[in-house]
Amino acid sequence: LYGSAWLDLSQGPVFFSIPPLNRYHSAALMSITSDVVAVLGTRTVGSAGGRYAIVGPNFSGDLPKGVEMVRSQSNDAWLLVRVVVNGPEDLAAAADGLTRYTLSAVGGENPIDLAVPARPDGKAFITAVNLAIERSGDERLQARARGFADQGIGTPWDQLSPQLQALWNDSLPALVAELRDGLSGGETVNGWAYPPFNMALYGEDDDLRARVALGGLAALPRVEAVYFTARSDGEGKPLTGEKSWRLKIPPGLPVGAFWSLTMYQQEADGRLFFVPNALDRFAVGDRSRHLRPERDGSIELFIQNPKPSGERVVNWLPAPKGKFVLMFRAYLPGAGLLDGSIRLPPVTEDEMIP
Repeated sequence: LYGSAWLDLSQGPVFFSIPPLNRYHSAALMSITSDVVAVLGTRTVGSAGGRYAIVGPNFSGDLPKGVEMVRSQSNDAWLLVRVVVNGPEDLAAAADGLTRYTLSAVGGENPIDLAVPARPDGKAFITAVNLAIERSGDERLQARARGFADQGIGTPWDQLSPQLQALWNDSLPALVAELRDGLSGGETVNGWAYPPFNMALYGEDDDLRARVALGGLAALPRVEAVYFTARSDGEGKPLTGEKSWRLKIPPGLPVGAFWSLTMYQQEADGRLFFVPNALDRFAVGDRSRHLRPERDGSIELFIQNPKPSGERVVNWLPAPKGKFVLMFRAYLPGAGLLDGSIRLPPVTEDEMIP
């Protein structure tokens, strides 16, 4: 379950409380550039909860006793809470935990009056970027932005030359097209793309930042979760629902919270979405009670579009008819997953199960 809030820190602290929770949970604080500033949750807070004051980059002052300060890189920040659900019967308990998070502020608000379309043209893009940088209060971001002044950053759209306006309008679709191939900067082994070490901590790596924004906005740092993505099998053949595939998840993966494997259909613009299917099954994982493991504890998954008959349906992950993307997530990964000494086996092609 997710809880999402945009924070305006320009008027003073926003107070955030985490309830006691005996389940995996995390609250990721992201700056306006989507860099993860802090993750408050199972790994850092434990199950006891805590009280925090989230402040902007230029805040100075006293805070109440027993409140820990968390400083954002920008005045506009995004807080995204994750609370794990261990099956349908656990939904009510997880929802109760989520609703016990609280936010409060003593200052006012400096609201944004700006509508950005899903596919912005040059004017919408430049206007949003300039406003975000201006409001940020982040001196490093503002200084870096000045280095792009000759490209129009920092100048109102109406004051740009017609040539520069045309360049932005013409370039944006091509820039988005460059990002559709997914992440870059990591390595690919057995068809699985592994995340780069600066995942969610982008700094000046704007290429990675933009690719994640399109394909998986709000990704967590590797120490909190690792994301492995497969678009092809171990031989480089693209994954498609026209064929049947197998994947054997090894036993005993070093995961402190849980792992999951999710099926996505990739849209023409690069975005990933769930695949409608007869079982409403969009992912499987170590909390999926229907999965049937092998004697050694491994789990063989059957990935195809048609629903298999018989007992094999319990280990079936439905695929679309066309190309698809698999994403393996491990929350609170252990050393083997972090240092690369443990690798996922490749997805392999097999005969269709009738």
